[in-house]
Amino acid sequence: MPLASTVPTLTRRVFQLATLLTFLAVALGSLVCASESGFECGNWPGCTASALLPSGPVSSFFYKNPWIEMTHRTSAILVGPAALAAAVLALRLKGAVALVKVLPWVTVAGALVAGYFGRLTVLGLPVPAWGGALDLGSALAAMAAMVVATVALERTPTRPSRSRVSSLAWVSVTVMVAMHLVSLFAAGAGSYTRCLSWPVWELLAADRLASGSAQVIRIGLAIAAACAVLATSWYARNQAVLRGPAVGTGVLLVIVLFFGLALRVTHSDQLGVPFSVATVVLLWTQVLLAARASLRVGDEH
Repeated sequence: MPLASTVPTLTRRVFQLATLLTFLAVALGSLVCASESGFECGNWPGCTASALLPSGPVSSFFYKNPWIEMTHRTSAILVGPAALAAAVLALRLKGAVALVKVLPWVTVAGALVAGYFGRLTVLGLPVPAWGGALDLGSALAAMAAMVVATVALERTPTRPSRSRVSSLAWVSVTVMVAMHLVSLFAAGAGSYTRCLSWPVWELLAADRLASGSAQVIRIGLAIAAACAVLATSWYARNQAVLRGPAVGTGVLLVIVLFFGLALRVTHSDQLGVPFSVATVVLLWTQVLLAARASLRVGDEH
């Protein structure tokens, strides 16, 4: 009997919950930035020194909304305990591959690092560009690690599968992450570029005061990432087990590029929210595609 059919339901659900929470933490973090809600709760972990939750009227749902900040903060705080529970449960599984037992600990570590820098930001303490890059990198690593761990758990017994699709998928994920990290060094003070999104050339005047070389590098990375995503989608489209995420990433890339172009032309603040959230969904879906392409069930072709 395959191990996957003997994995306790509780273990499956905890892994799935941890995966969902890591996605929400990154997606809501991007939404916090795009909606300028990050400083609407100036204390931590409560919203203010005297209140745990926000109070008072909210002028705009997607603009400076303290509830967005608190929802993001809650999901981010829960990532660590959920991943820790998954890691402990995985240690008790017999025959599970190393990815199932190791990667949840990577998520725990990433959540701790991201939480530390997130707290500094909320309290208004200075965070250098490298600190922001470490914060974002840790959050993305936590998300990716939990996705791969969950796919490995659900496909047990699994075998590594190296193919053109898996190689292209991981290349695209790596390049996208590098693009997002470099963007932090290309952003001027208060720039929208600090949000998790694809680069839009000189979106704000503030970006012109930042690193010009970083601007050029991130545009180059964006072009390379787009090509890698499209190539992955094209080569995976005829594989039944990969068709869903393959089509999804292709469609999401088109959506992201459309929002980026529209934002460049209109400079509309209202487009920032869907632009950033679509970017996170694209990255998450590409990680899922990469994991499924790299980890096959024994009888899968």
